[in-house]
Amino acid sequence: MQEKHIEITKTARYYTLGTLNENTTEVWFIIHGYAQLAKDILQKFETINNDNIFFIAPEGLNKFYSRGFAGNPVASWMSSEDRLNEIKDYCQYLNQLYLTLELDKKSNIKVNILGFSQGVTTASRWIESNDFSFQSFVLYAGEVAKEFQKKLPSKLGTIPSIIARGKTDSLIKEDRIESLLKLYQNTPHQYIEFDGGHEVTIEMAELILNKITD
Repeated sequence: MQEKHIEITKTARYYTLGTLNENTTEVWFIIHGYAQLAKDILQKFETINNDNIFFIAPEGLNKFYSRGFAGNPVASWMSSEDRLNEIKDYCQYLNQLYLTLELDKKSNIKVNILGFSQGVTTASRWIESNDFSFQSFVLYAGEVAKEFQKKLPSKLGTIPSIIARGKTDSLIKEDRIESLLKLYQNTPHQYIEFDGGHEVTIEMAELILNKITD
């Protein structure tokens, strides 16, 4: 038996909130977590009252049912199976989305990233996969990719970051956050701990964006 690969064209879905125009001052990529859909996480940002902000929520290329053969369809960014190709595919997808929106030509716009859970790992790899400029990175209830956990790459280490965790988060426990904070100790970052679990709340979405845009 031989394992082989072929590159194909695949249609990727993403959602936007707001309008990208000459008045836009900030763009936010919102990278969802495991077993979510892009539209569900983007709904948490609908109360943001700022016409100068444009939100983009790309959706993971892998779809599955949330309860085996039943439940709502959800998405993920990758699994451990054929992981290197999955990483390559989602980085190429996000790079293409960035270029399709011509953000490389809009030097007057601040581009920020918020990753949630698995989306933090995804975003960290994406940041390191390209030469694009990002003004901030929010690590919300997640960790950077395993290959960056012993030594933070220089690009990730220079982007102003916010690390956020719910006090009752059962997936990202205190010891893992302590390791992450140690990794980020010599970088420009803030740490926010809030009342709640492994979730994105409207209140936290507003708080984080206010901290970045102030």
